[in-house]
Amino acid sequence: MARIDRKRGRINVDQSTDKILQAMRGYAEVNGDWLTYMRYDDMATVTDDVYDEAIGNGLIYKPPVRIQCLHVTHVEGGNEDSDRGFYYNDDLDATIAFDLFLQAGMTMADIQTGNYLKDRVLYDRKLFAVKQLAVQGQVQQRDIVIGLSATQLKPDELVNDVLFADWSLGGPNDVQGTE
Repeated sequence: MARIDRKRGRINVDQSTDKILQAMRGYAEVNGDWLTYMRYDDMATVTDDVYDEAIGNGLIYKPPVRIQCLHVTHVEGGNEDSDRGFYYNDDLDATIAFDLFLQAGMTMADIQTGNYLKDRVLYDRKLFAVKQLAVQGQVQQRDIVIGLSATQLKPDELVNDVLFADWSLGGPNDVQGTE
């Protein structure tokens, strides 16, 4: 590690962050978790000219990718009493090493431009809509950790998505071709 005072140590910042990322990869391999990430394909999705909703085969997604995570927290939502009755919604938070995020095919541009807002995540036999991707840790402006937040999609929200029809009633824990 570099020295705290103004003198330079044997290892510079790039070497230090490389060591941090290497340690996180090792941790993720032994103690981490996996989630299945599906990126929305805007070019392949056909939308209605007036209502801007998917028509035909519904929303189209690129082939699923398994992302290795440092930690995934699945929070079971409590019942909320509303004018329509009881409703619950689960939340998902994942911590991902930045280099593992890039290896899964994601880019920094996806985070900065919000291109993830129609993406889906499969974890624990439940389908989630990605709400936020954010850099949660940096060392001298070099990204180290990515945070992913998502909320559960309910069966009534999956009616027009042909790809996710299996999960409208609680589907398998993987997407064909990922395992």
